[in-house]
Amino acid sequence: MTARRSRRPGDSSDATGDGQLSRHGIRRGDRQLMVDMNRNLVLNVLRTGAASRADVVRTTGLSPTTVSAIVSELIESGLVNEVGEGKSSGGRPPLLLRIDDERNYIVGLKVTRFDISIAVTDLRAEVLHSELVQLDGLGAAELSGHPFGSSRATEVDPALVLDQLCLATADAVRKAGVGLDQVVGIGIGLAGLVDAGTGICRYSPAFGWRNVAVAGPLARRLGRPVLVDNDVNTLTVAEQWFGRGHGVDDFVVVTVGVGVGAGIVIDGKLCRGSRGAAGEIGHLPVGGSTIRCRCGQRGCLEALSSDNAVLRYIDEALKRGEPSSVSRADTSSLTMNEVREAAESGDPVAARALEKAGHALGVGIATLVNLLNPRLIILSGEGTLAGPLRSDAAFAAMRERTFADLDRDVEFVVDSADDVSWARGAACIVLGELFSAPIHRSVELAPIARRERAVEEKA
Repeated sequence: MTARRSRRPGDSSDATGDGQLSRHGIRRGDRQLMVDMNRNLVLNVLRTGAASRADVVRTTGLSPTTVSAIVSELIESGLVNEVGEGKSSGGRPPLLLRIDDERNYIVGLKVTRFDISIAVTDLRAEVLHSELVQLDGLGAAELSGHPFGSSRATEVDPALVLDQLCLATADAVRKAGVGLDQVVGIGIGLAGLVDAGTGICRYSPAFGWRNVAVAGPLARRLGRPVLVDNDVNTLTVAEQWFGRGHGVDDFVVVTVGVGVGAGIVIDGKLCRGSRGAAGEIGHLPVGGSTIRCRCGQRGCLEALSSDNAVLRYIDEALKRGEPSSVSRADTSSLTMNEVREAAESGDPVAARALEKAGHALGVGIATLVNLLNPRLIILSGEGTLAGPLRSDAAFAAMRERTFADLDRDVEFVVDSADDVSWARGAACIVLGELFSAPIHRSVELAPIARRERAVEEKA
């Protein structure tokens, strides 16, 4: 049986050479594809730890000649190095090989309306340096109108944001004590609709963007490959590689905060959808609701279950004169930590707001369970700071609304993500491309720094 793969714009194109990223079609009998697949097998053996050439031969089933050729290429590229001798089984001790994570690095950035979370990691996603950088001069991004974010953001000049992403990347790399030429790739997570294959942000609710090229311009300016994806997808990849989703073929990460979204893994693969919009559960229509969402539509799940919804529920209760320790003057500036503290101190208004938002979220999660039948649901995002009142209500509503006892097979966990986790997740999308099989690869990563230096020396 011949594997089939859907085509997207750019599927048959090659890397342009100017830093832009491309997808690759599959051609029957393509020798280079076979070479790349064998190379990927070797890389993934070495990713698990040091191994000899003989170990790689036994594990992959490739011939000694093939393994030797691939290892030589990987050493020349700087991605693999020899780290000493292993134990002898009677003859000459074998030389051990290992991924060179001391000379190859990744930068991950999570971009929000006001700041950039940035992390520089090695090839094991261990963080060398991280920081939170404020975005300056973005007053145009302020939401006008309703204090709970139901209006759309006016458009922010993309050049202004891209300039600061370049500066933040270069500065973080310098602080990490790493050369930019040692960076294998740069991963960026953005809220909204992102076409990961082209690096274009199709829609950003935070910046008011439509069809803004992000990856290409940044890659040309920084001279390194840039991958851009929806921020929830980046967090999902991190969960798949190192978190609760590791080893789970079918799971969903649901994030709640200012927005509500989901990252979906089916049969071990991240599901992005044809335009990068898979997982936008925050904009599922909820029957009977007329509340305007920040996307401009009415009756979206996000308008009933997000952090802004919690604040609106509190404000509405205070308008009705319900007794509360919360002052109405402070409602729009409340944090979820403060709402949680009020609820845990016995404030009925705060407690009901959290439970109401949690119930609505659980109804949305039940839709995912009925549709996808996952083994695991991970609830994450800054909204989890609201505590168990919200998450317990979500879990209870999910159990009430799932079909034919499907909830019995679902593990439901809460795994809060801080700024570093989001940035590390963005770095993980580069790792995913580096170690994924060629037929599943979305982009081409640039040559490793050592190869580039060798070419320069020869010139």
